[in-house]
Amino acid sequence: MSEIETKSIEITNLHEAHPQLRAQDFRSPLIRRLLKVSSYRDGACVLSDSFRPPGAEEPTQRTLTLSWAGLKRDFEQVIKTYQEPVITEFATLGLACILVAKRAGLEITEVTRRGDRADYWLGDRQFLLEVSGQQTGNLEALCEEKAIQLLENPFGKPGYVCVASYDCLGARLWFYQKSGTEA
Repeated sequence: MSEIETKSIEITNLHEAHPQLRAQDFRSPLIRRLLKVSSYRDGACVLSDSFRPPGAEEPTQRTLTLSWAGLKRDFEQVIKTYQEPVITEFATLGLACILVAKRAGLEITEVTRRGDRADYWLGDRQFLLEVSGQQTGNLEALCEEKAIQLLENPFGKPGYVCVASYDCLGARLWFYQKSGTEA
């Protein structure tokens, strides 16, 4: 069963929990994916998410209400600037900003280097974060693929995988570590 959160999360403010990044760039792409159309309107959307923290056997299923207003100009610039795959990538980074702060209580602090097998560092390089989104497809398969990639990182660090599928408005933020290692 899913827990429903009564307080809406403002996409407009998603960057505030991640001051070391230009996370405000991810707001309009996320809104574009949630709206599923290229025309802007202020609004809200309900998204199902699954969170598995370190040491948990089973994930917690929750429902988030995400709302936004006042981003029409930025939204229109995003549509004119980025191709669809980039919009999906940025949208999922925006969703990761929300879930990492809300569910894991962590901050996304910096991008990794190409070849590091993950996208971002969390906290003081405590964990890694791998992010991937898709407009349609199997969320479980995408999560498994990205978990394998994350665990191949050259640092031997554990981390989170954040994946989203926008056709079903679902997301996961799951913790992974190699067997026999401590978080």
